[in-house]
Amino acid sequence: MHKRLIGLSLGVVLLVSTSACTTTGSTTTFDTQALSNDAAAIAYAVQAIENIPDLESHLSAADKAQFDNLIAQIRSVTAQVAANSNGAIAVNTGKDWAKSLGTDLQTLLAIATPIVKAYSPSTAGYMSTVAAMIPLIEALAGVTSAPLAAPEQPVMQSPEMVRARIYQGL
Repeated sequence: MHKRLIGLSLGVVLLVSTSACTTTGSTTTFDTQALSNDAAAIAYAVQAIENIPDLESHLSAADKAQFDNLIAQIRSVTAQVAANSNGAIAVNTGKDWAKSLGTDLQTLLAIATPIVKAYSPSTAGYMSTVAAMIPLIEALAGVTSAPLAAPEQPVMQSPEMVRARIYQGL
């Protein structure tokens, strides 16, 4: 479980990095400046989701524990990326992390989206923006996961577009 969460955290940070990497076999090399931009966008999105009014108060104890653990893992990885954004890093990724990430991110969205729609309808579209990251990470790793519910936004967007939408709160 711990390795899966670390993989999830790394995957979330790498989520919109399709233009900032090269892959040879199961090793992916990332341009850390572009990765830092993506990590900053992910950190911003996590903070925005965490600050949605009443979201956490409507989570079950198990969902809140999972939610808090994911946030802590993502913050840890984004802080590490921000501290080390001075060149390139190579990561042995394989493809399993992307499959887990797609499934786990869908699970996180499945937990949060109904609550957001009910108690903060003005921010419900943001969840679709976050969902738009799933196909990007799957394209990066060359895998696909279970089909998503039809998002309100186009499914495939450029990493730059996803980052811009995250910062705009769309």
